[in-house]
Amino acid sequence: MRILIGTLAMATLAGCATSPVPFDEARLAPSERITGYQRAVEGGGTIIVTRDSGFIGGGCYATIFLNGTPVAKLNPKEKAVFHVPAGEWLLGAGLDGKALCGANPERLETDAPIASGQQKKFRVYTSGDGSVGVKPTTF
Repeated sequence: MRILIGTLAMATLAGCATSPVPFDEARLAPSERITGYQRAVEGGGTIIVTRDSGFIGGGCYATIFLNGTPVAKLNPKEKAVFHVPAGEWLLGAGLDGKALCGANPERLETDAPIASGQQKKFRVYTSGDGSVGVKPTTF
């Protein structure tokens, strides 16, 4: 009976995915977890990353990468703002931590080109199968 209940519980959770959080409702991550691109850059732009809310992956930090370098660790419903030079950027995310947190790929990335004065928003989400991803958003 315990096996049946456990299986049903896992099946229920497996179908869940995270939900987007509007920028103005997300909390700014503490400064000790944001390690790069915090000063305005003349002629640069802004990349804003918000982590979704939800149970899947919620016990793990989402490490944020810019051009392969880790620059922040976000909890669910947190955001980070990065001031970057204009140009081509790769924005990545991966779950960070012990146990199941480390079972995902190191990181998944997306293009994030930035023009001078431009602001782009991205969301970090966890799909129903537990994989993490990054995509542009209007939230």
